[in-house]
Amino acid sequence: MVRVIISSLAALLTGIQALLIFFGSKGICLNDGCAVVDSFTRVSPFYFNLAGCFYFLFLSWCFLQVRKKKELFRVLAGLVLFGGIAAEGVLIFFQYVVLSTFCSYCLIVCSAIILLTVLSGLKQVAGGAVLFFSVFLALSSLDFKASAGGNVSLGRGSYAQIPGEKDKPSLYLFFSETCPHCENVIAVMDEKRSCTIRFNPIDKVKDFSFSGSSRLPEYDPLVNVSFLKKLDLTEIPVLVVQGREKIQIFKGESRIIRYLRENCGSEVEYGGTVSGTEDGGYSYLPFLQKEEGCSVAEDCDGESGEQEK
Repeated sequence: MVRVIISSLAALLTGIQALLIFFGSKGICLNDGCAVVDSFTRVSPFYFNLAGCFYFLFLSWCFLQVRKKKELFRVLAGLVLFGGIAAEGVLIFFQYVVLSTFCSYCLIVCSAIILLTVLSGLKQVAGGAVLFFSVFLALSSLDFKASAGGNVSLGRGSYAQIPGEKDKPSLYLFFSETCPHCENVIAVMDEKRSCTIRFNPIDKVKDFSFSGSSRLPEYDPLVNVSFLKKLDLTEIPVLVVQGREKIQIFKGESRIIRYLRENCGSEVEYGGTVSGTEDGGYSYLPFLQKEEGCSVAEDCDGESGEQEK
């Protein structure tokens, strides 16, 4: 009876989540990891949760039949649980290895499946554990970060671009629509546009407009997330400057704005020059002060950092 109750509660949870998403709400989640994970799904979260609701309802019905001594449904419930364990193995791996952030709601659903597996007996637990870790190890043998390497152009992650002068460098701005520091940088970019600028979002773009920009046919935000992760950059905005002889990387609102005003046609409002140190083919601006930026793993709805004097 315990398994019937747990699967019914899980069906209720996923059903409520589906309804909340259907009516335009953000849904149930204890952190911003849910939004990050949702931004990388090809299918709407509504359909994911609807499928989850039917999944748990079917499990609940199977467990009810098992209570009536129908052994066929015991086998069927076990197979369905194995399927859930395999799916969760893929999702947990993707969140842990690729995104480096967890969706709290997803972990609750995963916990429900694990608990149902534990309550189904030692044989089910052993089979589920073998299946889960087999999936995890198989995925671990693949290089999901390869797209962030030098062999793949960052253009694959570009959502839009504006053309610039031929003698000016090409810029890649890594940003998010929910980051106010990114908005400030984009506002400065709108002042003068002598540099070629590509906009590389770290999540799916919902409402982005920049006068004079051209929308590129395809973009993959995972390329951008993987690139930042490979360089151990955990905050945005980040500006990658691709010159003729080297690549420079600038992190933080103030330093990016200073670079734009010194190199892309606007009047200089900040004194001094921009410098960097070479490291593995990239030139990094030294991060001596606290940067104004938003976490790659979370939405940023407020100021997070001190303004540079």
